Amino acid sequence: MLFSSISKRKLCLALLVLPMLAGAVETKLSGEFWGRWINETAKRKDASGNYQDKMVNNYLSLERGYLGLETKFSEMTKARFTIDIFTTDKTHEYIQDSLQTALPVEPITSTNKSGSVDGAGLKIKYAYVDFTGLVPVPDLTLSAGMQKVYFGTIYDWNYTLIGKAPTDEYKVANSADLGITLNGYLPQGFGEYALGVYNGEGYKKVASSLKENTDFAYLANLRLTPLPGITLGGSFMSNSAGREKTLDSDALNASYEKQQLLDGLVRLAYGPVDVWSEYISKKVEYSNETSAAKTKKFTATGISIIPIISLKDYIDTDVQLIGRYDSWDESDRIAADKARSKLSAMTFGANYNFLHDESAVPAMQLQLNYTTKSYDEDESHSDFAAGKKDSSQINLQLKWRFANTLK
Repeated sequence: MLFSSISKRKLCLALLVLPMLAGAVETKLSGEFWGRWINETAKRKDASGNYQDKMVNNYLSLERGYLGLETKFSEMTKARFTIDIFTTDKTHEYIQDSLQTALPVEPITSTNKSGSVDGAGLKIKYAYVDFTGLVPVPDLTLSAGMQKVYFGTIYDWNYTLIGKAPTDEYKVANSADLGITLNGYLPQGFGEYALGVYNGEGYKKVASSLKENTDFAYLANLRLTPLPGITLGGSFMSNSAGREKTLDSDALNASYEKQQLLDGLVRLAYGPVDVWSEYISKKVEYSNETSAAKTKKFTATGISIIPIISLKDYIDTDVQLIGRYDSWDESDRIAADKARSKLSAMTFGANYNFLHDESAVPAMQLQLNYTTKSYDEDESHSDFAAGKKDSSQINLQLKWRFANTLK
């Protein structure tokens, strides 16, 4: 979703003014911005038709810019609104219709572009209201609107690594979606839970594409902390993609898919060491597919292990050393399916946190990550043979944030 430069300025001004005009008890303004350098090497054909390692990307970007308001209307009601500003994602961009340029007022058409004539795109990340006390259960909140999806680690992923949460990286679940949830905490700090109904389409779709899926997604999430430093979690989501039947002819839609999503989480934190491990299962069924040349159902599975070591107490500087190992397996697809693959990915990184506030939260973070991706050619489509899809990437990122109370 993309606006003109003037529209963006008007929206940002409205963000600041509307909560105060609405009589909010308290309004907080916050922002977080990621400036990133990306250098990627992958295999491409040379003049002889042989695959060689080549630098395919080398650029600077504003990878993300979040600007948000948190408004407290009463002790039982508060709201959050966050916009996502970016320069690298595809945008829904408006351009002049070159066939009708002679008209006094030139009409516009829309098209998907990888960039923007205005320099940046804009999406709504969060727009929801929290109601506490509406349901007579202690520590229970009813949330309505564009909100977090409480699945696996995606809802509290804090980007200690530059990369996405595993369920986001491998397109298992969206980080935000329109929905209604009941989320709360168990007594005595024993854990947390969430139940939700969502659109099941994420937060990036606009206009007519928003209703491609007419079935809701249903979610349940549970996190337990049986002992200090030990966290166990599990998530389940039932979702679908596309319409089961076309609107025009009531014909079966072959691309319609049903999804059963599972996530298991174990976290161990002791002293300077914090280790996250996650298991993911995604069962997909194309119930209307009849072609023998296409996959009718498959199960994708993955694991992710992320160790984090804090050196702050040893070198008097807030430095973290980080690693990550991912395995994502879609080899259950039929051999002719070009999406059939088995990926292994390794990341090594370090964070330098500085300019801490009075709560010891750093206002700035310098991050360096090196990631390699390789595919098992015996378990992947022939397009992945001989390392044709293997790659490596260096990311250097400066992340800065702020938060202030306006009223």
